[in-house]
Amino acid sequence: MIENLKSLLLEKAIKEQSDFIEQLKTLPPEQIIDRSYEKVMRDDILMSFEDDYLSDEQVMELLKLDYPLSACYNEWMDTDYSHMEMLRDTIDDYTKRLVDENKQESEKTQKKKYEPER
Repeated sequence: MIENLKSLLLEKAIKEQSDFIEQLKTLPPEQIIDRSYEKVMRDDILMSFEDDYLSDEQVMELLKLDYPLSACYNEWMDTDYSHMEMLRDTIDDYTKRLVDENKQESEKTQKKKYEPER
């Protein structure tokens, strides 16, 4: 039965997102650009509904809402959590790895440069 409820939630959220996108298409380009973050975050929320991490009770509570995606997006916007922190952490980890790889490559090159030829 709960799988059926999860399917209902997903269907409801997909329709809500589809309606949101159709409404976006009617807006002037500047407004569409201004709302692009909302569209992306709503897509992410929708994808998270596909995962199996919500309890049965949580699914039922979301189903009671007229607009579960909007409600979750609004809740996201009210949090202090920053998507930018995750992005910065990812960039920091990536660039540190690049620096390390470059150092290793440079050390290999330097080592070969000073080794006598045979």
